[in-house]
Amino acid sequence: MPGPVRQIFLPIIFGLFSYCAMAQELAQTFRGQVIDAYTELPLPGATVIISGTDPLLGTSTDADGFFRFDKLPLGRFDIRVSMMGYKTNSISNLLLSSGRELVLTVRLEEQVYMLRDVEVRPELRKDQPINEMAAVSARSFTIDETERYAGSLGDPSRMAANFAGVSSASDQRNDIIIRGNSPLGLLWRLEGVEVPNPNHFGSIGSTGGPVSMINNNQLDNSDFYTGAFPAEYGNALAGAFDLRMRNGNNEKQEFMGQVGFNGFELGAEGPFSSKNRASYMINARYSTLEVLQAAGMSFGTGAAVPKYKDVSFKLNFPRERGRISLFGVGGDNSIAMLDSKGDDAQYGFAGNDIYFKNRMGVAGINHIHYLDSDTRLVQSLAVSYISSMVDIYDLGSGLDRKSIEENLGETRYSISSKIARRFSSRNYLNAGVILDYFDINYRGQEYREEMEDYWFYINTKGGMGMARAFTEWQHRFSDKLTMNTGIHSSYLFFNDTYGIEPRMGIKWTFRPGQSVNFGAGMHSQMQMKGLYFSNVLVDTLSMTYERTNEDLDFSRSLHLVTGYDRLLGEGHRLKAEVYYQYLYNIPVTPKRPEFSALSQGGAFNYWVFSNMENTGRGANKGIELTLEKFLQKGFYYLVTASVFDAAYRGYDGVWRNSAFNNNYIFNALAGYEWVVGSRSLLSVDLKTVYAGGNRYLEIDYEESSRYNEVRYRWDTAYDKRYPDYFRLNGRITFRLNGQNINQEWAVDLQNITNRSNVFAENWNRARQEITTSYQMGFLPMMTYRIYF
Repeated sequence: MPGPVRQIFLPIIFGLFSYCAMAQELAQTFRGQVIDAYTELPLPGATVIISGTDPLLGTSTDADGFFRFDKLPLGRFDIRVSMMGYKTNSISNLLLSSGRELVLTVRLEEQVYMLRDVEVRPELRKDQPINEMAAVSARSFTIDETERYAGSLGDPSRMAANFAGVSSASDQRNDIIIRGNSPLGLLWRLEGVEVPNPNHFGSIGSTGGPVSMINNNQLDNSDFYTGAFPAEYGNALAGAFDLRMRNGNNEKQEFMGQVGFNGFELGAEGPFSSKNRASYMINARYSTLEVLQAAGMSFGTGAAVPKYKDVSFKLNFPRERGRISLFGVGGDNSIAMLDSKGDDAQYGFAGNDIYFKNRMGVAGINHIHYLDSDTRLVQSLAVSYISSMVDIYDLGSGLDRKSIEENLGETRYSISSKIARRFSSRNYLNAGVILDYFDINYRGQEYREEMEDYWFYINTKGGMGMARAFTEWQHRFSDKLTMNTGIHSSYLFFNDTYGIEPRMGIKWTFRPGQSVNFGAGMHSQMQMKGLYFSNVLVDTLSMTYERTNEDLDFSRSLHLVTGYDRLLGEGHRLKAEVYYQYLYNIPVTPKRPEFSALSQGGAFNYWVFSNMENTGRGANKGIELTLEKFLQKGFYYLVTASVFDAAYRGYDGVWRNSAFNNNYIFNALAGYEWVVGSRSLLSVDLKTVYAGGNRYLEIDYEESSRYNEVRYRWDTAYDKRYPDYFRLNGRITFRLNGQNINQEWAVDLQNITNRSNVFAENWNRARQEITTSYQMGFLPMMTYRIYF
């Protein structure tokens, strides 16, 4: 049978088989645990009610906080969870399907006052962050959102680009640009542990890449921060992505399979035994295009076919007074982009043949122990590794020698201890220490035609250590007024630099459903390690090198944010935030006075200069609006608008636009879900984005032609922008429930209007001309998923 026919025919057989098995009413189990939002201790005796049922279905949690509903009809439903002394939590539009049980953790926030004879109406707030210490510029997100938002492709980074104040560098990459900051200012955390760039084809020091290694099928509700974040988070200037992995099903073996944009994927989860609640979860993924290429299919891109694979897992072992969990994510990838072969995949490197490889892995163990009913101790140990290897051949010089050969590797050993203490319903303390050691092995060389030899722009092997500590305090004056204060401190042993960063946040709910918020904080971040160890060739005869950047201080930033939040009727929400950020101690250099490190990131390479110093400045200011309707009765929408200005001052003292100063970003998303029969769902989602074009360094054509090497107009650095960016995405999803099986078919329509958005311009030495690369055109992508 021909390949294309087989690919269509097999899912149809699965679907027909499912329908034949539907002789009886389908049902599934919904269960979970209710815990204290701050201590995370289980809450026995909490009431869980399924809203809208007749007769009303309800139950109470057992001694360990667990609840259970068996044989519930499939589809979406709402729940309401309450307990004496706690605020009621309502959660809507939970989706129950036949392929796997729905297991949920519900957090309840303790009340300051005990209210008698007063009905407290719960507020439906899916956006509220899990971290109780966050007062501004923070929201949580769900797995469902990474799937539902058109264009997200199951990628948390691309999903976050829909939020106010956030944009992406390009279609080719998922770098997160927050409020005009460099994407290098983002902090990634997984299971409470800081991790290196968790993306395929992501270089050391960067934070994004074309394909995420994070498997959204394994994620739990997680937090995303865009400014003035709590004192627990450090070594970041722009924001933080705090990802949590869910636990595997601890009662039943479940499996899933998927094929789509992110690859061929298989997953399994279940209990280790029926005698305890210990569970496992593991997923493996392999590049779709690589498999299809091996089967003889051609995509018209030559050798530029991304090859990648990754695996992720979590093991959870409950104990009498806590739990132990082991987790890990790892992957490797490679791609060859050969302009000599006419490859169509353009990433701004026309005129070159490039061979790139990247690996990343992290494994850790968390031990959570409850010292008493008010105190939680969390101890973590983790090891992470990231490496990138690149060989570049300049077609203007021929293919007989490499113009650049680079091999960078870095291992990080991390240990942390954190304690959370509830002194009363008003006062909470969170404190901890984090120790990191980096084992570094960097080697990079470039061929110089005037020397007729290579020189090492970086060549080091050694280590550097970093110590951090934080403490944060929450005082709740009442159920309406909360203040968070804290401080984060850092010390880099390599060059004895340190930072002390006070933080503060206030939230006042002055009317039901309305609040004003204020946040302020100092933030600091160490430089990319490549800057510290970059070489300067001072003698070409003896090949003597010097390092002139080893004493660079932390980059620093002051964040000020104020916001207004209001619920507009049931399920609707309006949010506005105004912010100002002042950045200082930014690396600049007299070698290129117009340059600033604030314009680094968002690309596959970065600039390194000698004799850099921390005298640069920056300023970001803007206003953000969010109008949102949470999914209800099958419909949702999200509209965000951001107007901002991001500028920097280089060594020459002149203020310029940042490379990420798009000035405005508008997003609009909407979707509707239909119930088809009693066992199926059909949903249609649309997203459009309109943004200012990316700013760029203009190429000096005359000088580049004279030397046949790229020369830039630094005197007009980032004055110009590419044409405005516009993109329309769509997604159609069909879910079908069968007996103990659930299937999903989805079609993602990327760039429906086939808009030609400019990606980059570069100098092509082989053709001696400026070459323009464009972002992705219209691209339909299919996804098939099965749970059983």
